[in-house]
Amino acid sequence: MRGMGFSLETIARALDHQGEDPRPAVRHHLAQVEEQLRLAPLLRARLTGVLDALDHADEPSGDLFMEIIEVMTKMEQHYTPEQLQGIEQRRLALGEDGMRKAQQDWADLIAEVEAERVAGTDPADPRLAPLVDRWNALIDAFTGGDPGTRAALQKLYDENDPQEVSRGAMNAETMAYARRAMEAHAP
Repeated sequence: MRGMGFSLETIARALDHQGEDPRPAVRHHLAQVEEQLRLAPLLRARLTGVLDALDHADEPSGDLFMEIIEVMTKMEQHYTPEQLQGIEQRRLALGEDGMRKAQQDWADLIAEVEAERVAGTDPADPRLAPLVDRWNALIDAFTGGDPGTRAALQKLYDENDPQEVSRGAMNAETMAYARRAMEAHAP
């Protein structure tokens, strides 16, 4: 049982030490509550993301749930809480329809880049410049144009299997090809 969030043990200690200043205990508890409040929107965003992924899966399963949790855990390791909060704010601003459109835009673009890779198109070929521009625009939409968030995204893909991170949307060969094209068409 808890009173104002204080454990019975904390309350008992305060009663045992009557006359002592309770402010340090209250300050400590307040700091814990403030940290929980700071983290609550991030937890909410993660849970919403998991539920959204499961809602849009052909066959939601425990295995898919575990895959999603693994990807989200990796994201937490690469992004700061502020970056994650910015990503979540952009997701909320897009709404469900906007998110579906963004996911479809990525799927279409990845398919076009993969087709060029399979066709043997040189990554420096001028035909790829519009694809690179779209790729960068989608990354900017995800990162909010923040260089730190973009670097964290790059590190996430560098340190993990792109197929796993993208939840099957892109294989390692396509990712490597896209990077070579972005380097070749960098301003």
